[in-house]
Amino acid sequence: MIQGSGGMGKAVIAAFRDAGFRDVIIAARNRQRGLALAKQYGFQWQPLPEGIAAEILVNVTPLGMAGGAESNTLAFSEAMVAQASVVFDVVALPAETPLIRLAQQRGKQTISGAEVIALQAVEQFALYTGVRPDSALVAEASAFARS
Repeated sequence: MIQGSGGMGKAVIAAFRDAGFRDVIIAARNRQRGLALAKQYGFQWQPLPEGIAAEILVNVTPLGMAGGAESNTLAFSEAMVAQASVVFDVVALPAETPLIRLAQQRGKQTISGAEVIALQAVEQFALYTGVRPDSALVAEASAFARS
């Protein structure tokens, strides 16, 4: 399940389709955008991410972002996290969002927004220079920058 239909949501939805995922639900409050994305990529849409058992949960909304009105809000319910295997939250600040914290406490595999930024940096550097930097070094620099 992918929650969100903005720019990052579109990128994640396209990546899921390109990776061969077929049974994907897009949860988006904006009905028009959510339905359009679902139709474009051959996925399903629903307005809220409730009552669905999903193996992979992806948050591409600002829920949980530091400084925001919903900084302490979970993007998915505790029950949904308990049923998932992988939890992916693109929110970069804080490095450990409420969703990532809960998923780690439940022993789930997680991908944080901070990791996404580090991976994007590697790809951008490679595109601009033709040289692929060491991913571990970039991750270390990212962790240092957040400390």
